[in-house]
Amino acid sequence: MRREAPFYIGDGRVGARLKWLLSGLVALLFLLAGLDAWLVAAMQPPAGTGTKAHKPHDYIGMLTRDPYPMLRVKTADGFKTYLLAAADKRGADAALGVTPSGPVKVSGYEITRAGLSMIELAPNDVAVISETPTIAEPARELHGSATFIGEIVDAKCWLGALRPGEGHVHAGCASLCLLGGIPPLFVARDERGEVSSLMLLTQADGSAVPPDSIIPFVGEPVRVSGTVEKRGDLLVLKADLPTLKPSP
Repeated sequence: MRREAPFYIGDGRVGARLKWLLSGLVALLFLLAGLDAWLVAAMQPPAGTGTKAHKPHDYIGMLTRDPYPMLRVKTADGFKTYLLAAADKRGADAALGVTPSGPVKVSGYEITRAGLSMIELAPNDVAVISETPTIAEPARELHGSATFIGEIVDAKCWLGALRPGEGHVHAGCASLCLLGGIPPLFVARDERGEVSSLMLLTQADGSAVPPDSIIPFVGEPVRVSGTVEKRGDLLVLKADLPTLKPSP
């Protein structure tokens, strides 16, 4: 029986036509990979304009814990209200402990977007003080009742701790933040989808919202009725939670 000679390709040169074909295929592969990366990036929701400071700063002001922990700081124009949170996905109570409402000095990282700010408190850096002049609680102005279309978000991520901090891609993270005590915001939008109002969300009586009552609606367009109340530089939506429904 005759045996076939082994088939072997040596180190001969690649033909010019095959060389151009292989070069073209490699170039096409890189082009398709770049196009795929561009499409994936283009399909992502806008990241928003929120920012978070890289270094902690000291703040002196009046602490209030109702309905959510906040700090009112005196400024040249009057005062500024900061929402408060602890590190990670925890509300400010984790850092404040038993600190009572009143004058305090805190250290933390400022997070800000759309004119609203939050301080992520640095661990173990909250001190009760006595020398700060009392900053009176601002008068409450009722701006009427209405029905709003928008989205419920956790304040910390939406303001800039994590981007994007909205939409169904962020629903899981937002749910954990709200369950951890991060204050909820209601981001109302107009017909074009642009932010028209940014409001701290409470129950109709002005108390904190139980997280379990809003978790099923997080990350999706919703409709809710309520009364808008202005507290200094802060807008509050006192929501009638039974009217909270998915928005078509």
